[in-house]
Amino acid sequence: MLGYRSGHFPSDPVTVAELKAGRYDLSILQRYDALSDVPIPAIFAQLDQVWPGSKFVLTVRDPVSWLESCRNAPFNQADQVPKAGSTREFYRVLLYGTVAFQPDRFTWVYETHIRNVTTHFSGDKSDQLLVLNVVGGEGWGKLCPFLGIPSPDIPFPHDNPRSNGTPLG
Repeated sequence: MLGYRSGHFPSDPVTVAELKAGRYDLSILQRYDALSDVPIPAIFAQLDQVWPGSKFVLTVRDPVSWLESCRNAPFNQADQVPKAGSTREFYRVLLYGTVAFQPDRFTWVYETHIRNVTTHFSGDKSDQLLVLNVVGGEGWGKLCPFLGIPSPDIPFPHDNPRSNGTPLG
């Protein structure tokens, strides 16, 4: 919608191999302008080092509603534990330090991540970070000025709306 080429949950074999080798100059960024979802939150500082001056968007929301959304997400159900050796298992351990959904651990990681990101991008780096609460109603009006582009004349998208009162994740 904004003209950027973006990738979500980069889990292609090349990216996974690069991460397992400790390489953060991800070749996938030759094809994309932006990446989102796991594993990106786990490696934000390394990406900032390899791609200095890049912009980062930290999406936040109320921790209680976030945890409830995690709890109800299909991929966090007890019978959906990632298979040993899978990319999903690797990414889970990379980000959460656990394979299965554990409310206390997820909450700790969420709160620690926000603190680490905001600390990392403080001072001279503060212009590289936008903290965005989409669930709280923030959207184009905050995102587009940060990116230095005009806001589109369409509603801000919500890919994971609540359906029948159940968060989708």
